[in-house]
This record gives sequence, structure tokens and C-alpha cells, in this order.
Amino acid sequence: MSWHIFNGFSQNPKAIDTLEIHNQIKSFGINEKILDFKNHFFSDIVYKNDSTLYYNPNSTLYVFKISLGDNPRVFKISEELDWSHSYNRHLFLFNDVLYSYGGIGLFNAFPGLIYFDYPSKKWVKKKIKNYPFDVKKVLNSWIIGNKIMVLLNHFSEFETSKIDTQMQLSFGEIDLEKFEYTQTNSFKKTSPELLFKQYNLGFFRGNYIYDSDLYSLHGYIEEYGDFRYRILDKVLGSFKSTTKLDELSSVDGFSYVYIKDSRVYYRDHSGNIESFDVNSGESILSKEYYELYKPKTKNISPYYIVSILIIICLLIFYVIRIKKVNTLKNLPGTLAQEILIIENKLKDQKSNTISKEKLDELFGI
Repeated sequence: MSWHIFNGFSQNPKAIDTLEIHNQIKSFGINEKILDFKNHFFSDIVYKNDSTLYYNPNSTLYVFKISLGDNPRVFKISEELDWSHSYNRHLFLFNDVLYSYGGIGLFNAFPGLIYFDYPSKKWVKKKIKNYPFDVKKVLNSWIIGNKIMVLLNHFSEFETSKIDTQMQLSFGEIDLEKFEYTQTNSFKKTSPELLFKQYNLGFFRGNYIYDSDLYSLHGYIEEYGDFRYRILDKVLGSFKSTTKLDELSSVDGFSYVYIKDSRVYYRDHSGNIESFDVNSGESILSKEYYELYKPKTKNISPYYIVSILIIICLLIFYVIRIKKVNTLKNLPGTLAQEILIIENKLKDQKSNTISKEKLDELFGI
């Protein structure tokens, strides 16, 4: 099996001068509260290559092209200035096209796929064949090869529903070449069964995201400024944290964390690089998405099995009894009476051992 790099991943990321980039973006006169540059910049960028990235601020339709280097340059390549339903959306590149999948807005969610049309400088909705018409929200998604694996919510009030509410969910994949959806599973589960309750992560994609072909690294700002990383194995669908990942610090652009092949690399401010295998360290917690998104198997109670067997035995006994009665009814009266007499005599002897002589006597031989 071979994997092809479609998403323009950076294999050797250059230093990112976030201060200079931020200053250039502010020169476009954009509301700082909308950008939330400090908290979300590293989750709002995708790499075209080692020296070029695209920046789409959360909850906006702005798109910036950023050329990295000793003197980074920022180009605003979109026209839209309004808000969108793109908070916590899945931003990615496929065949050099910038896509945004899912997301939420002020009042509702957007469960569709849009792409950025470079000539018109606008976002355009992409039609997906066989996509469920009743989808309310995209809960989770990741790209592996040329497909997006997706968990869809068909219940409109995911966050506000009661904790024990069984929600209608489905899991499937979108082919990014045919733009066709194939459903794998349909099932019901409650929100606690799907979320990382220990860390209140839910389906939030992280304040820091770095994608590679086989892995996706997510960093989360927690209480008191703590920073924690989680890693998604896209092939196995395993999302976990490890003791090794917890040793990593937050990044600012000059320091950086990225993945190449199956190794995690950390670059400090001096340019020194340390690395370790993605499976290093002890697992602290994990979610196995493929297992989690399967329908629940119903366990059959042993009492239920015993009851069924008893009923079957009673039915067999009843059928045999009916056949016996019907057979006797069809015999001549004298013969039927003799058989009943012999049967009663045998019943009287059921607790005794019957000798051959006694058996001859009972049958009148």
C-alpha cells in the first residue's frame, strides 16, 4: 500500500515570524477580535509547500497567502469581508485547491464542503453526491489518501442535548476525486461516549494543527496556560496523548513542532532539532475512532437463550403428543384400548427393573 501526498504538506517547515506576519495582516484594517490571531493562527494555516502557506482565520472567509523567509510577505487574496459558519472547520489542501469542511457559526452549523476559487477570489460550495440531506453538523473528520473520513450528526442540538440523549449519527467517507459520499455505519450514541470528557476537548480541532500524510498533530491551550498535544493516526483512526507528547512546549513560529514520516520533530528558538517516534512514551488516554463509530452489538442474555430452549422443547413435546393421540384415534378400537392398557402397566413399573419374564407377562405373551 502506498500513500500519495495530495495536501501540500511541509516536510521541512521554515521559521514563521508571527510578529511580522501579524503586523502585515493588521495593515489590511481587519478587526482584531475577529482574527483572534494569538490563539488560532497555527490552527488556521495550511502549507502549500515549505515556503508558502495559506491563512484562513477561524469564523471568516478571509484568505491570505503567506510567503515565508527572512522577510515574510502577506497577500490578501480573497474579497469577502463578512462572517461565516466556519469556526472549528476542517481546513485542508487537496490537489492545490483550498477546502473548508463543516464548521459552526453564531446560530447554527454548516455541514457542507466549500472550496476557494482563486480566479473569483470567493468561496464556492461543492456538491457531494449521495450526501445525507438531513445532516445537521460535522462532528469529526480527517483525511487519509484521497478521502475524508467523516462523523456526521443528524440531531440538531448536540451540545445542548441532555447528557443521556441517544443521537442519530453516521460514519462514512467522501471521495475527493469523485466528490461522492459512502456511508459505512449508522448508529446512536450519547455525547459522553464520543468526547474526551477528562480534558473537555470534545471535537475541537485544537489551537495548533500540523498535518502530514499519515498523522495529524493537535495542540490545545488548557487552563492556566498549559499546552497539551494529541496525535491522530489517520490509518488506524486512533487519537491519543502520550507522556512523550506532554513533554513538548507550545510553539511561536521560530520554535515549531511538525511530523515527518513517523517521527515528531521539535525545533527550538536556536534552530536545534530533536525528534522521537510518534509511538514513543506511554499512552495517557486514547479514542479509537473506528471502533467508537461502529453500531453497538446487542448482548443476548443467557436467560433469554434458556427461555427459548425451554419453549422449543415444550413445542416438540406437544407435537409428539398430538401425533401420538392422532395415531391412536386412527387404530381399531380394541387395538387402541390394548395399547393404552400396556402403556399404563409400563407406567406402573417405571421405578422398577423389568425382567424378560415380567415383560412377556405385561405384553400377554
